[in-house]
Amino acid sequence: MSRALAKALTSQWAATLYAAAVSVGLTFLLGRVLGPAQFGQYSYILTVASIFAILQDGGFSTLIFRETAKAALTANTDRPPLMSLALGHLGATTLLGLALVPLFPDADNLPLGAAVAYYALFTAAALVSSSLKGHNNFAAEGLWRALSRTATALGVGIALLFPSPGPTAVFLGFLAGQAVACITPYGRALRVRPRLAPTREVYAPCLAFLCISAATTIYFRCDIILLRLLTDDPAAVGNYAAAYRLIEGVIMLATPLAHIFFRTLRLSLNDTAAFKRSFTRMLGVMIALSVAATVGGLLLGPFILTLAFGDKYADAIPLLAWLLGSLPFILPNYVLTQALVALGRERAYALLTVLAAVLNILLNLLLIPLLAAKGAALATIATEATLCAGLALCFVRGGFGAGAREKGMEKE
Repeated sequence: MSRALAKALTSQWAATLYAAAVSVGLTFLLGRVLGPAQFGQYSYILTVASIFAILQDGGFSTLIFRETAKAALTANTDRPPLMSLALGHLGATTLLGLALVPLFPDADNLPLGAAVAYYALFTAAALVSSSLKGHNNFAAEGLWRALSRTATALGVGIALLFPSPGPTAVFLGFLAGQAVACITPYGRALRVRPRLAPTREVYAPCLAFLCISAATTIYFRCDIILLRLLTDDPAAVGNYAAAYRLIEGVIMLATPLAHIFFRTLRLSLNDTAAFKRSFTRMLGVMIALSVAATVGGLLLGPFILTLAFGDKYADAIPLLAWLLGSLPFILPNYVLTQALVALGRERAYALLTVLAAVLNILLNLLLIPLLAAKGAALATIATEATLCAGLALCFVRGGFGAGAREKGMEKE
């Protein structure tokens, strides 16, 4: 491992471990303070808002990361900077989201409105992260992420000091904390004029990335929504959400490695042999990590879950055991998907994620009425396994060549 890679990975893991520790501690605190019923509503609102956040992002965070790592978009001096276009898109979609909030039940209006506003700033922070990582400033990106996580945690902590805090107070705390982070010097990349200027060279890849993000979030999050709609027990939603938080913790720890892998793959785009070697090595690392995480989760997961959330979440323990079965597919999928995006073959990836989302919804609709939360866990495993098979088939059939559009851009 080179010193530069070691430094980048160390800084990213340090930031991720810190952010994970703060996030996990905050989640455990919310679970205890809110209780299963309100924690279930909080998880539901969080899920709905995070799905809409895909539209707020519009695929720009991935595009900015890719283009700053190795530019491929045709040079166009008349086109506004990508950050300006991203912020213009973000502002317009956030206004749309706030206008749609009254369509939801009255009890969800206030927390959902606060959540949509928070995710606007969360998305802006993600754009800053993408720019920093694309320019190989992984250490600065780690500090930025740690700052954002600290500010939002402090905001929520203050909100929980108010009498009888609920989901609305929690999301307002997130919003206030993220606003403070964005006005610090780290957020200076956001101080550009927002512009709305749709062009094909920008919005064509953005549309593919948008579809990918939407489909991925849907099959990661629709289980919470469908559990809420198809069961009469709010506590079941809270127990499932608590178990899934541990799975998300493992995914969070693997994310920095995947991002560094992506930049390495992107830079070796013109050397097929080097690309293939890096891809094979990275896939092996993720497979090993997935096995270790699954075994560790089975051994230590019940203890961690009980310690973190308390004995009232005992029903979440068997759900965790089932959900751990998805990790041997989720982590290798990271490398498979990053490789496709690096190659400019995001259309194939987008198609597979849309199919996976449809499959996940159908499986949840079938299994939740029969098996409740266990059915949602089984649907997750089946979806990830199917996606893994489809992604692997892309490389079996297409090899490691860049997409046609990418090749054309490289020639220019």
